[in-house]
Amino acid sequence: MEPFHTDAYWLDCLGHLREAGRPACLVVVSGVAGSTPREVGARMIVSGGELAWGTIGGGRLERVAIEEATALLADPEAPSQTRTFPLSERVGQCCGGQVTLFFEPLRWRRRMLAIFGAGHVGQALGGLAPWLGLEVALFDERSEDALVPTPPHPPGRPYRLVQTEDHEEEMDRLAPDSLVVVMTHDHALDERLIEHALRHHDFPYLGLIGSTRKWERFRSRLSRREIGDELLDRVTCPIGLGRVSKEPAAIALSAAAQIREILDALPSPAAPG
Repeated sequence: MEPFHTDAYWLDCLGHLREAGRPACLVVVSGVAGSTPREVGARMIVSGGELAWGTIGGGRLERVAIEEATALLADPEAPSQTRTFPLSERVGQCCGGQVTLFFEPLRWRRRMLAIFGAGHVGQALGGLAPWLGLEVALFDERSEDALVPTPPHPPGRPYRLVQTEDHEEEMDRLAPDSLVVVMTHDHALDERLIEHALRHHDFPYLGLIGSTRKWERFRSRLSRREIGDELLDRVTCPIGLGRVSKEPAAIALSAAAQIREILDALPSPAAPG
């Protein structure tokens, strides 16, 4: 827990939680009457069901406030609210006064980068998650043991690896503002996923690994299946900023730079609910 003797720390704590994409609730003492453990303006931050910073006085009142804050964060539609707590038997304190608390839920989240295919390039691109500032998930039908890591999966890797045989279902679970890159080990699966994305979603970035010739073949077949040019033009293939070597790391860096450009032009992701 961060020290709470100076106001600078609570802002730093919120900044770290936001960067990590961890929802939090700011709890502020907004009113007091009689004898109370803390003064107006005292703050604490609740995240993940526990105290992340500060105090409003400790004891049972603080535990009740942590429970209230956690419940607010669990409800995506719950607004900010003010609650008054008499310091009585109900909260296990008998100071005789009362405390009014303001609860402000902060449901920020990071935008998702969904990479369909966990091969060499997919793993290299996933490894750039901290630089991209995105939550990254790699989807592949192969088990982790069957994948050849490039380089070997590091402890605390910055992406999730999801084993699935139903890529379309996983795609349908994504938030509408997710960025999607298709780079599986199977060209037929690549084409199927691109078609599904175009028919059912409007992702701000839909990338397909491969050459211009690969995309020309895909585009011709998809066009014959009555997918119009306006939709087909949304696909980025080849991915990346210009021609690079065929080394996985080089392709990943080029794709990440392109994604970073897209992100800079997009609004911040909305909080759920």
